[in-house]
Amino acid sequence: MTEQTEPRSRATELALEKAYAAKGPKANRELYASWAKTYESGFIVDSGYVYHQEVVKVFCDGFAQKGQPVLDVGCGTGVIGGELAKLGMSVIDGIDISPEMLAEAAAKNHNGRPVYRQLMEADLTIPTDLADSAYAGVVSSGAFTHGILGPETILELLRAAKPGARFALGINSAHFEEFGFGNWLGQQQSDGHIEELKFRLRPIYGEADEADPNQWSRIAVFAAT
Repeated sequence: MTEQTEPRSRATELALEKAYAAKGPKANRELYASWAKTYESGFIVDSGYVYHQEVVKVFCDGFAQKGQPVLDVGCGTGVIGGELAKLGMSVIDGIDISPEMLAEAAAKNHNGRPVYRQLMEADLTIPTDLADSAYAGVVSSGAFTHGILGPETILELLRAAKPGARFALGINSAHFEEFGFGNWLGQQQSDGHIEELKFRLRPIYGEADEADPNQWSRIAVFAAT
């Protein structure tokens, strides 16, 4: 990959700066309330964002249970759900901290039916109402990044996953290193909570700068036990 030939607009740069600076649930709710309406038409288009597509590719490479429930973590406006629906996933739930983002996701349709079976507003840094052992797959792009979710959140997702459930969690590469996701997940595997752990390095933007870890993702792929 080479550096972007078309630089992002100043508006997109400012949005990213605000996103990375937001700390805690309250700040993130405020950020995404103001961003929801233009997130796809503005940020995704302007930045050449491909993160959701990369996560879905990795997730689907090894997941054939298209009729089983899949959980989209930090679903935002529903870009991952839209990609999953195109690939034949028929039971998709989403969870996010922002009601404004969830409203956009609720409007998503594919072939005349809603993309999401249900959507839940929740703060994943505390226990949620997710049912135990409910999901055969768990995916995420954008939630495991600066100021949002750390590795400990994955315990709540494991609780909601069926034994053998496939995970593909995109983690901002700079955040991955800062919060020790590799060691934390390695310990979960050693303790028998997950298995088949792998990491896939993928770009967040179409022409990502190799020198900038904030433009890359480590996608953690593993199975619940």
